[in-house]
Amino acid sequence: MTVDANGVGEFRWTARHTMALVILCLAQVLDGIDITIVNVALPAVRADLGFSASALPWVVNAYMVMFGGFLLLGGRVGDLYGRRRVLLAGVALFALASLVSGVVQNPGELIGARAVQGLAAALIAPMTLALIGVIFPAGRPRNRAFAAWASSYGISSALGLLLGGLLVDGPGWRWIFFVNVPIGVAVALATIAYVPGDRPVRRHRRFDVVGAVTSTAGVGLLSYAVLQTDGGGWGSARTLALLAASLLLLGYFVVHETRVASEPLVSVGLLRARLGVAGATAVSALRGAAMFALFFFATLYQQQVLHYSALQTGLNYLPMTAILIVAAAFGPILVRWIGIRLAVVAGSLIAAAGMVLFAGISANGSLLDVIVPSVVVCFGLAIVIVPTTIAALGNAPAEHAGVVSALQNVSLQLGGALGLAVLARLVTQRTTNELAAGRPLAVALTDGFGLSFAITGALMLGAAVLGAVLFGEQGRGERIDVTELQKSSIDT
Repeated sequence: MTVDANGVGEFRWTARHTMALVILCLAQVLDGIDITIVNVALPAVRADLGFSASALPWVVNAYMVMFGGFLLLGGRVGDLYGRRRVLLAGVALFALASLVSGVVQNPGELIGARAVQGLAAALIAPMTLALIGVIFPAGRPRNRAFAAWASSYGISSALGLLLGGLLVDGPGWRWIFFVNVPIGVAVALATIAYVPGDRPVRRHRRFDVVGAVTSTAGVGLLSYAVLQTDGGGWGSARTLALLAASLLLLGYFVVHETRVASEPLVSVGLLRARLGVAGATAVSALRGAAMFALFFFATLYQQQVLHYSALQTGLNYLPMTAILIVAAAFGPILVRWIGIRLAVVAGSLIAAAGMVLFAGISANGSLLDVIVPSVVVCFGLAIVIVPTTIAALGNAPAEHAGVVSALQNVSLQLGGALGLAVLARLVTQRTTNELAAGRPLAVALTDGFGLSFAITGALMLGAAVLGAVLFGEQGRGERIDVTELQKSSIDT
């Protein structure tokens, strides 16, 4: 890279850039894959450790509550104290918690280890995206890097289902955790060797302790309130109390950040001044609902109605994995052709069309009835990832890269968890009503799953509307921008 006295020059993509990007994507895969790989192993985990029916979901929920609750804090800690340093700490903690998860002997130990895994993931996820935003200059290099990250994020979900089936049917469920250990060690060593150390924000800045506590407690409590509805229902006193407490905490967090904190954890002005961040956060929430619903209900349909095994179900997601790679690579090209706004609209409409196709499934369906709509949905969702990521992080100040990245992850996870909880309740109600009317179990289940896909299609139509309203024409015809090369800290 050659840079003149004004910090402007020609960016040259080198082998070190490629290695850094591969490592950050692999760290994201390590993080994302754990969300889905555990689902396949739950029956084996229950049989081996003696989980009760009510406690078993918390093998997943403990991870999600900690992950969602600590994302904002993890993102800001990285901004203040160095993103590579926080990434390394997160990977090391994740590997250690994975090792403990693989050797536990009772339900309580596994739930505790999974909670620590979720905390570690909250340190990893925002750092991978934030480091990409700092290492690669705005324009085509950063957009290409975002596309690779988007591919890795989507692939990790499908890959988790496939690997879960292979490992559970092979060496056993404990290996879904053990495999994380050597991968984590390799990622940590490669990060030290190839990912450049970034400059943290001024060391003497005061940390917003009140903002950190209220945001973490509020988001964590909201996640817990949503995820525990399977036991108590949305109208129970427990759920209502938890929701009220979480909203109270989050409400004070907004007041504190806007009126009290001298150096807030999240600059609300960032959302006001850069509408792309707010738009990307809103669309990410709807995309999370669609993605969670797709993998959850499509998996249940294949196993409960079509009677595929866990391994067969995982293999059936291979076409989705392939299309995710293609669509994510196409995303930056589409942004250059039509701009961020139309790219978000187009991707959302494609995903909505795929969900409508999925809504027409039948109890006598075939594998083709799963693959065709799922490929369409994944193509649309993968397209949406790239422009929303560019909108959020493409113009974000370097000192806010971690927290902006965390906002996208928080909205994705909370949107997915809340959407899935609501849809699961509606699916259960529809299935129960169908059974009461004398319909066969397979037909009743299929009707319920079809309802979830129809509603999710409507949500993606909403994402298209938000894309049209909240985004501008940025990115159209964009060339390499060399005005921000100071942010790139790789010495080539």
